[in-house]
Amino acid sequence: MIDRRCFLGMLLLSGGAVLASCTGSASRESEPIPLFAEREDREAMVPGSEDGVVKVAFAALVSPQESFYKYQNLVKYLEEKIGRRIEVVRRQTYQEVNDLLGTGEVDFGFICSLSYVMGLDEGTLAGIAAPVIAGSSFYRSYLICRSDSGCNMLEDLEGKTFAFTDPLSYTGRLSMLKLLHDQVGADEDYFREVFYTYSHDSSVHAVHLGIVDAASVDSLVYEELAAAQSDLVGNVNVVYKGPAAGMPPVVASARADDGLREAFQRVLLDMTDDDQGRAILEGLGYDRFEEPEDANYDVIREALQAVGESVLDESGTERQMRG
Repeated sequence: MIDRRCFLGMLLLSGGAVLASCTGSASRESEPIPLFAEREDREAMVPGSEDGVVKVAFAALVSPQESFYKYQNLVKYLEEKIGRRIEVVRRQTYQEVNDLLGTGEVDFGFICSLSYVMGLDEGTLAGIAAPVIAGSSFYRSYLICRSDSGCNMLEDLEGKTFAFTDPLSYTGRLSMLKLLHDQVGADEDYFREVFYTYSHDSSVHAVHLGIVDAASVDSLVYEELAAAQSDLVGNVNVVYKGPAAGMPPVVASARADDGLREAFQRVLLDMTDDDQGRAILEGLGYDRFEEPEDANYDVIREALQAVGESVLDESGTERQMRG
């Protein structure tokens, strides 16, 4: 496996828009994203001391800079509605975000559907909201290939290079493992080499630039990129669409204060009730937030049962360093 820092360096050298270095070690400390750097008067605007700060983690469904642009207005809106300052915490992997939720180091998280299923099973978190997009409560995995790679079906991928998003990603890994299991009786060793990109947009860029032959990505991220940057997917084909699963939800740590959890949830569920909330939802591409329906995530549980939960342990961190 190829280390993420070196992988992103390859994106840069290939003309990608991601800056990274192949040297040095990645910090495992929380890294607040400076969503409020331009608001020097924020302490005056939002009452409360540092002890009253609400910490929210965003799983890296998209790269940090994309997360900044995507969610900054929502975070400001939540601050104003709950009357507390919010600190956004970023970690590289989905497992690290789940760990923060489990220990109560963060109060809320915007996470992947597989991370949600695992956290529910462990009793470390609770779902409070999930987006509805274009009238749907579901999304799916896309298997994408560079159009000149000669890959038009799963069987064409044997011995090719492949990009997964994260060891704990449903659309960016587990769905693909389930497809391999069902159709060719194989695991990720089916590929010659596997990369972890740690964001779906980076996976799309990797296929576009020819760094890898194929990738498994979030349909929502892919469609958003296709609408905004059609040239990015001009040489990319979607060769398979996975089964529908419940949307990536917003969750609360099991250790979060009950009153705070209820207030945070109510703000999200009621966003359609005011002009500012509706405008922010429109900017996100969401119709509204709804309470997560547990049955929507059964397809993920079935995939876990089929391939075995052992493939999702933290050895993924070790595997990415090989090669």
